[in-house]
Amino acid sequence: MVAQTIRHRFETTAHLTVRVPHGADGDMTTGARTVLRRLDALDGVEIDRVTGITPGLNALEVDVEVTATLVVTEAVDDDEARATLEDGTGIEAVHEVAVEPTATG
Repeated sequence: MVAQTIRHRFETTAHLTVRVPHGADGDMTTGARTVLRRLDALDGVEIDRVTGITPGLNALEVDVEVTATLVVTEAVDDDEARATLEDGTGIEAVHEVAVEPTATG
């Protein structure tokens, strides 16, 4: 018998800095969305607004405000959601995060 992992889904808004490699397909918004959609913990990512851009040698750091669904195995609060996002590849900083209190399974 295979154990099934229960996944909880939380509607989340966040202000993030995302590392978008130079040469990524599309514009900086598309590049940031691509980076965020690769994260297992996020689903249905929508970029609401770009709030800043910092050019770097190999990548752009793009500050974005996003709405997404956070998909995790346990219930989370804002601090745990922040830690989950900070662990994501391509996330340079998590400035703000807010998780809706009700989860769906």
